[in-house]
Amino acid sequence: MKISKTHFIFLVFVCFFVSCASVSKKQTSFYDIEIQKFSSEIKLLLNDLDFLKSEVLKVNAKRPSIQRILLEADDYWRKGNLNQTNSVLERGLRIAKDESALYLRLAHLRIEQGLDKEASAFASRGLFNKDASAWELLLLKIYSEEN
Repeated sequence: MKISKTHFIFLVFVCFFVSCASVSKKQTSFYDIEIQKFSSEIKLLLNDLDFLKSEVLKVNAKRPSIQRILLEADDYWRKGNLNQTNSVLERGLRIAKDESALYLRLAHLRIEQGLDKEASAFASRGLFNKDASAWELLLLKIYSEEN
């Protein structure tokens, strides 16, 4: 049995049409997402000081000179030397007042030192930084509301 070229094209077209018609798209419903659960987990994370510290330590400065200062401060911080950490970070702040990474670290350091009002003040000043990323601004906002 010989199939003509026209019949072959017609068969290919029919097969293609049937296969396309049988494919169903699964759209995620907005209600499939458990918003309340997600929101509560985010709130728990943002109230966990260890999690916040780990996130703060990931934030880097834009200038290489300040990056070196952050590395030095982070080293002291990991060793538990809060006074030396503070000195190094404040030296960095004298050099660059527009680095949100410095304000974030100083805010968290003040929380660890039990100086919540100072933490809030550092974070509030950091919020004025125009070059801060959205994540940095969120973290600064969290610290600025600590009281």
